[in-house]
Parts: sequence; C-alpha cells; structure tokens
Amino acid sequence: MAGTTVDEGGIVYESLRQAMNAYDLKVSEEEMGPWHGAQKIEVISHFVQSRRVNSAIIPLIDKEFQQIASNAYFGEAKNISLIHPNLLKYFDELRRNGIKVGFNTGYPRYIQERLLDSLNFRPHIDAYVSSQDVVMGRPSPYMVFHLMEKTLVQDVKRVAKVGDTVNDIKEGINAGCGLVIGVESGADTAEELMKAGAHYVVKNVTDIKLE
Repeated sequence: MAGTTVDEGGIVYESLRQAMNAYDLKVSEEEMGPWHGAQKIEVISHFVQSRRVNSAIIPLIDKEFQQIASNAYFGEAKNISLIHPNLLKYFDELRRNGIKVGFNTGYPRYIQERLLDSLNFRPHIDAYVSSQDVVMGRPSPYMVFHLMEKTLVQDVKRVAKVGDTVNDIKEGINAGCGLVIGVESGADTAEELMKAGAHYVVKNVTDIKLE
C-alpha cells in the first residue's frame, strides 16, 4: 500500500528502523533497502538474528514499531494522502469494467485497517490482505493467492500485480501473475523494478490504462 496507493514519504521504513535502533540494533538506511515491501516482523526477526541478539526482544520491537508508525500516520502531525488525487475514481472505473481491486501489504493488520478507514478506501476496493493473514509475506506469493480466493479469481494469469518495491515484483513473479507492473511513486527505482522482472513500469498506478 505504501508507495503504491498511499503517499507517506517512506514513514513505514523509517519507523521500522527507529524501532529496531531503539533496541540498539544499529540498522542503517542502506541495510533497509532489500527489505522494502517485506513483512515487518520478518524484517525485525532478520536483524535481531543477524545481530545475534536474544529473540525475546522481537515482539518488543514490533510493539515499538507499531506505536511509532501509528503516531506518524494517525497523530496530530500526520502527513499521509492518496498517491494520486484521482485514485479512488480510478478504482471505481476499474470496477465498473469488471476488474477486481485488491490490496496486500507488509503492514500489520492494525495499521492496514486504520489506513483503509482514514483514506476512505473501503467503498472503492473489493478485498484486502495483510501479511499477518498468510504464512509468509513478500516475496512469497501467498498474499496474491489469498486475494484471489477472496475475489473468486481462479486464473492467476488474469491477475495484474502492481507495486513500488522489488519484493512486490518478485511476489508477482513467484505467483505467476499475468502482468507484473512496477510504479515509480514509492521506494525503489524503475531500473531496480525492471531488473527484478517487472513487465513494465509506470510513474503512478493511475497511469495503467484499460485496454
């Protein structure tokens, strides 16, 4: 969601890094790069293990992350918006043409639910999934399959996966989606998205045209 449908300026990655560094893991911005779009608890677990720290702190870091991110997203100084002012109208157009709109995310379910409400997404989409709803987040394909189940789509070749991170692209490839499209509105560059296997890259999700 962040960087593809939600303009939040990278808050999620900075919040996650702050939470880990509050427990002295000393994670740099550069180290976070490969983890863009991944399930947040998986990111925390990776850095705890790589630092050879007691895994008992993982839920503590996760709680710290959710508090930092919630304050950044929903506090008085919040600065989040739709990735494009016409995004909801674009989704409505897709749905009028028989195209299901589904969200998946590496956010915890609690944050995803609040974002859906605060940006009024619910009336304009068909389904949503958090990485907490499946056994593994991106780049594993399970969130795509869960969305297919929720929207009663049987053929993965009729699925277009759209995302702003390398892990989004790998998720779509691993699922076998008919189209895997990168967007330049978020974390990773067009070059990185194409190198990961995107079929093509657009500036913004609303640039994907019905054909």
